Amino acid sequence: MKPWRVLSPLPTAAAVVVIAVTCALGNWQLNRAHEKLARAARLEALAAQPPVVLTAAPLSQAVTDRAVRVTGRFDTAHTVLLDNRPHGNGSDTRAGFLVLTPLQIRGDAGAMRGVLVLRGWLPRDAEDRLRIAPFPTPDGEITLEGTALTAVPKVYSLGQAASAEAGNKIRQNVDLAAFAAELGLPLQPLVIEQRTDTGDGLARDWAPADFGADRHYGYAFQWFGLAALTLVLVIVLGWRRARRLAAGTGH
Repeated sequence: MKPWRVLSPLPTAAAVVVIAVTCALGNWQLNRAHEKLARAARLEALAAQPPVVLTAAPLSQAVTDRAVRVTGRFDTAHTVLLDNRPHGNGSDTRAGFLVLTPLQIRGDAGAMRGVLVLRGWLPRDAEDRLRIAPFPTPDGEITLEGTALTAVPKVYSLGQAASAEAGNKIRQNVDLAAFAAELGLPLQPLVIEQRTDTGDGLARDWAPADFGADRHYGYAFQWFGLAALTLVLVIVLGWRRARRLAAGTGH
């Protein structure tokens, strides 16, 4: 008996679509896991290199994912609390803030440039989000080290754009160019994920670069499993239909 007479056209077409979509989603999850593992390997290799020293001069090299060192003064008045940020270690389910503060770098002949520093995580008050727990900011000139990120990590927001939140202490997102215009100070095109302990009590157990890779593998397994289950159902239903047709009871 010819295969196309065994399979019902509409259910078969639907099954093909399901298999194609679930396989595509499984591959996407695998790629996400591989990207995280590759970045973790890249960070491990870069960690062996000496930190890049930031000055008030514009950057002349790409420093993404590199360790960096900078000396300057925190601009406490322009500290921003990034809302709806989970604790980086993934084990703390409390809502919280990422504390973001500009660091002013003074150069030769009075030249000034800033760099944004993600200082750490602060838990949010469960009853009143505007009641902020105190966290000290170092006075005077300090030297700190951290990892260079390309931008401030963003969260999906249904509200205003980052530029429309100018002047707010608590924000969803911050855009580098818009924040530089707000400060009236040129910024280095990066954000420092601070590693140095400055005694401010903020949590700095940042999520590792490969954080979530196992979860992506789990999702991929589920998608591929659904594709396999759909294929098995098509085969089983086709086999049953073939038996009915062979027995003269099929329609």
